[in-house]
Amino acid sequence: MDVIIIFNGLGNQMSQYAFYLNKKNISKSTRFLFSKKSKNIHNGYELDRVFGIKYHDSLINKFLYLTFRIAGYKKYAFISKPAIRFLNFLGIKIINENDDYDFKSEYLRPSKGIKFYVGGWHSEKYFMAIKGTILRTFQFNPENIGIKNLQVLEQIKVTKSISVHVRRGDFIDSNNLNKLGNVCTLEYFLKAIEKMRSLVDSPHFFFFTNDYSWVQTNFNGPDFSLININTKSESWKDMFLISNCSHHINSNGSFSWWSSWLNNNSHPYVIVPKNFIANKYFKDIYPENWILLSDY
Repeated sequence: MDVIIIFNGLGNQMSQYAFYLNKKNISKSTRFLFSKKSKNIHNGYELDRVFGIKYHDSLINKFLYLTFRIAGYKKYAFISKPAIRFLNFLGIKIINENDDYDFKSEYLRPSKGIKFYVGGWHSEKYFMAIKGTILRTFQFNPENIGIKNLQVLEQIKVTKSISVHVRRGDFIDSNNLNKLGNVCTLEYFLKAIEKMRSLVDSPHFFFFTNDYSWVQTNFNGPDFSLININTKSESWKDMFLISNCSHHINSNGSFSWWSSWLNNNSHPYVIVPKNFIANKYFKDIYPENWILLSDY
């Protein structure tokens, strides 16, 4: 049995659930668990609220989660090491995604015993075999969008709309700045906008951000629209709006990634920073037809 662990924010949860769906397509015994550690992180379990994907905290899931916690417990070595060795003997192990984020085909193979998969699984190679299923699963309900967002949607539909997702907030705090916050700099966005102008005639840029004042300070013009409607538990509605834009300028995050990937245009331009994490290039994290921007 393979068990996929769901954790962190909406974009991560979507990647993990897409990975789960493909593994379940391969092996029907595959299950997923929502990490209780993520209840108070970001907006908790978002797949239900956004896409109606239910999570049932059944007895078997409770047992599996307890087993998962024991298998990953390392605080007191004199207790944890014997317990982990015993679980490994029974075929119970934790599989952590490789640090380079490269696609590993062996992760899609059914496992003997019980294997808990912990990672982001952001490469589309982990679920492209069932792309149609993924697109049907991650459909937004227009009835939940709200009148203000529908008004923005109308503007998006009548222009050559370019989404610009500027993620700052948690990316620029002391824990994440050097690793994540220094990737999509002001210079990156300026160069990406210049590149998009060379690809699209008369574009209109729609900015989505969790740092409205920074965007307002740095981006002004008749072809710029700053969207400041959706916050906290409503932030998923930005993903809906972004996915409806014609083309995209992304930040280095899974929210941006999925917002662009869900675009149903035949040939959207998607500009992304070459490095997903500062000074690190991961060859499988972006689809091959996306435009990697470097030297900014």
